[in-house]
Amino acid sequence: MKQGVVELALAGVCGVAAITGLATSQTRQPYDLTQIQFCPKSASDVESQIALDKRFCNQPRYVLTEEWQRYGLYGSIIPYKGDAIQWVRDLPTDNPNQLLGYGVAVIGLWGIVGCLLVRSQRLKRTDYELGELEKTGDYATWQQNKHKREVKQHSTQLYTERLKDGLSGLDTEERKALGLTDEENERAKARIQLEDFILARAVNNSVMDKTIAENLRDKAKADQERGKIEGKTKSAIANSDNHPLTDQRLISDLIEALKNHEDGWLWKVIDNQKPVWVLGEAGSGKSTLAASIVMLREYLFDMPLYQLIDAHAGENLRNAWRYLSPQLIAKTESEIGQAFDDARERWLDRINNQPDKRPQQLLVDEFTNYSESDITKEPAKKFVKASLSDPRKAEERLVCIAHFFTNTAVGGSDGTAKGRARGTIQIDRKTADGKTPLKVAIINGLNNAEGDAEVDKKVTIPSWLTPESIHKYFNGQPIDFDD
Repeated sequence: MKQGVVELALAGVCGVAAITGLATSQTRQPYDLTQIQFCPKSASDVESQIALDKRFCNQPRYVLTEEWQRYGLYGSIIPYKGDAIQWVRDLPTDNPNQLLGYGVAVIGLWGIVGCLLVRSQRLKRTDYELGELEKTGDYATWQQNKHKREVKQHSTQLYTERLKDGLSGLDTEERKALGLTDEENERAKARIQLEDFILARAVNNSVMDKTIAENLRDKAKADQERGKIEGKTKSAIANSDNHPLTDQRLISDLIEALKNHEDGWLWKVIDNQKPVWVLGEAGSGKSTLAASIVMLREYLFDMPLYQLIDAHAGENLRNAWRYLSPQLIAKTESEIGQAFDDARERWLDRINNQPDKRPQQLLVDEFTNYSESDITKEPAKKFVKASLSDPRKAEERLVCIAHFFTNTAVGGSDGTAKGRARGTIQIDRKTADGKTPLKVAIINGLNNAEGDAEVDKKVTIPSWLTPESIHKYFNGQPIDFDD
């Protein structure tokens, strides 16, 4: 309050100064004047006459200074009056205080503006602080009453539910009394409601699973990009043979190692457009080999993994598929059946409508179980038949995993045994104890120099062919290919 009084007082002082300065700067008259007074002597000494003379003598009279000086103080004109006309003062036209008055007026006006501006800013700041205090107090009050509101809302909801259940029960009893329904009908309605609830819950769980899968995919992509950046940083300071380890050199060295391993069968598998089937018992390293093939194609050919179809994707994403970055994941039976149908439609669309399509990959695990489910049986059968011809033209590389290569184990695709034998590459891995994979494997379907598919060719899988080793290789940790 005191500060406001001071501001207003200063503004008032500045206003008075401005008015005074403006008034002081004004000119009195347009010509130089001389003020005189006419004070004749009365002939009588009557007291009333003396008072009358004083009253008229005090009346000011003005004449032009030039006239006053020209006629010798009027003595030559009215000599008989003697000293009745008296000089009082000269009134010049110029005002010596005019500039000073203007300056005081301008300073006073600016002083008013400054005082009002300071007051305005102070009031704005005060209003803001009051507003913040009010919002803080309101938020504190809201927080204190939040629990009460939630309890009240929950209580109201429970009461509403109880009331609805009670009214529903009364309605049911009345309908039973009227013969409009019976116990069997009510049980059927309850069963249908329960099924609807289970389906709705399954849909919600499916949406949440999809969100989790997308988050895991994004995290895997981010980890991969960060790994690439870190790998480039490490490789930039590494110096082998007096030149840096660039990505192109890493790719060239890896391709050379693949070509030099046992007549290059590994390179032929990686570079081949035939679908690759990785077979074997549990613990034989099927997932490790399949993930390695997908990663090599991604690093060497810039061929992303479009979709992962795996009933155990949740567990495998933490282990076998840890270094993969699928754009889509299907793991429930309904999602897997839909993914098989979508794949066939996608292949046809890429063949017919996408002439400049970018190559991509599709990885399918746990194929052995898909022929036993009513949801996935037919889609899997059609998928396997279409995979013998469409993926190559659609520029989509297919890697499938199964325990065996029988019709039942590969989705119940009857009548495709010969086509699968010649149109796919099968790598059968081995294990001695069901825990540790063996290096030896059997490969079928890989064409030789004459174009004939080789049968039961024994090969060995190098120890460095694992997803972890490949990931480290492209992130600054070299592989000893001769080990």
